Amino acid sequence: MTSCAYCGECRPGTKEHIWPSALINKYEKLHTYNPRTDKFYVGDPVIKDVCAICNNERLSLLDSYLSELYDAYFERLVEPGESVSFRYNYENLLRALLKISYNSSRATGNKRNVAAHQRFVRYVLNGGYCTKLALRLQVVTNAKAVSLVGEPDSILRPTALRCATLAYTGTLERRFMVRLVGINSFWFYLVLPCKDEPDHKWAEFLRGFTTWATPSGVPLHRRSESIHIPVEKTTYMHPTLLGSLLRAGPS
Repeated sequence: MTSCAYCGECRPGTKEHIWPSALINKYEKLHTYNPRTDKFYVGDPVIKDVCAICNNERLSLLDSYLSELYDAYFERLVEPGESVSFRYNYENLLRALLKISYNSSRATGNKRNVAAHQRFVRYVLNGGYCTKLALRLQVVTNAKAVSLVGEPDSILRPTALRCATLAYTGTLERRFMVRLVGINSFWFYLVLPCKDEPDHKWAEFLRGFTTWATPSGVPLHRRSESIHIPVEKTTYMHPTLLGSLLRAGPS
């Protein structure tokens, strides 16, 4: 028996996939990064601290919704020069992404990350009211890697599932946490405050984050159901700019 990471009830734990099985099954081979060993391995990481009721009834609905978005949007890689129109249910999307990020944080054993997510557990489970956080989307396109030694040019593609803490080093970096949940060309940034922050601190952080070296994407709003991202708001798979994100967290 164990205390469920979501409802808190003492019930037998079940295997909870960090990434929804419905997404994992869409990939021929999933590579996972283990930050403790600094190595990749082929496999589907799981944790065992979620009860059957939460796992199979409440949380599975979020998995199904993310799978629908994958089929509609995430499966196809965005090409350079393309704009993107994206329709979404804000609450379902945010809850699904928080679930993945929370699962990943528990799997890697990062206590600071886990603590930051625990304030949103009830929201992930039930929806409704949510303590203030921010959700942003960065669209990452294919890019050509030019060879300097006479070999054929190759294409860098943002293929894979990624979940990591962004190594943000800007304004109020110790008071806010930025988590990346990337699904192919769609890289979502979850901004979590480490404690409740007043509006003026949120404004100060967001000014710093949106002018930081790494592209910060565009905001997704609670009251919106769609967004159009023009070409100039996308970025390409640049190894120098974005490469550090590929080796952080389960991927």
